[in-house]
Amino acid sequence: MQDPTPLASSPLHTVDCLSYGVPLRIQVGSGALFAGLPRLLPFATETMTAPVPGAQSFTVLPPSEGRGFRCYVGAELTQESAEAGPVLEQLARDLMIHVANFCADRVFVHAGVVSWNGQALVLPGRSFAGKTTLTAALVRAGATYHSDEFAVVDEAGWVYPYARDLQVREPGLPGQRSTPVEALHGHTAKEPVRVTQVVFAHYQAGAPWNPQPVSSGMAVLELLRHAIPVQRTPRRVMSALTAMVEGATAWASARGEADAVAHSLLQALKSVRAPEIQIQRREEALLG
Repeated sequence: MQDPTPLASSPLHTVDCLSYGVPLRIQVGSGALFAGLPRLLPFATETMTAPVPGAQSFTVLPPSEGRGFRCYVGAELTQESAEAGPVLEQLARDLMIHVANFCADRVFVHAGVVSWNGQALVLPGRSFAGKTTLTAALVRAGATYHSDEFAVVDEAGWVYPYARDLQVREPGLPGQRSTPVEALHGHTAKEPVRVTQVVFAHYQAGAPWNPQPVSSGMAVLELLRHAIPVQRTPRRVMSALTAMVEGATAWASARGEADAVAHSLLQALKSVRAPEIQIQRREEALLG
């Protein structure tokens, strides 16, 4: 929705950034709000010393003239609220969706990701599907943490870390709690890995863990539902996802409590050994 309210009605604190090669310009009309900006930026965002050509602007304004806190992408109002929290959460979403849509060499899939001995397990799922809870249980059980939000996939199908703090939902409480991986006695991945298992698991109270095999073709189609930017560059997304599931196994099941399922998944992951041809394929792709 276009908003006729002038965006520069108050002094703006401005920062120019680059995230996965995508330029961003963020403007905040309050010093207090600006101070909290770092935690809202996409993972691995770099602050630049000068504006980057082609940057999309994102603006947050404090209450004024009978209006609440407001978030804009360009001149489009994306959120207005009497409280700052919902507007800042909207800013974080707007930034991440923009980066995912316009990153030229990565595909972002809504998923939790962990690994064991260089072998990745991908848990696709939207918000409230329980992927963060299961990812956290896997990390507590000894898996290496990659992400609780995105599998970041290159053209050869390798998955890169998006290792922000886990966003844990407290039972019975609104919102999320930012949880460093160290609080789970876990550690974070530094390098990309090859995917060996894709598991479509959704929480259902009391459900038995009964994973059923999913074909590679069906796995790719299901992953498309969770991928960005499938509408902008469908061919590129399909190619990356097809490469990601090549040589992997895919399973689907409802699940009950995360800790018991995590044990089964981690045991299966430990039993997989990366064939040397996977390393060779990535080297060939990088050489090009």
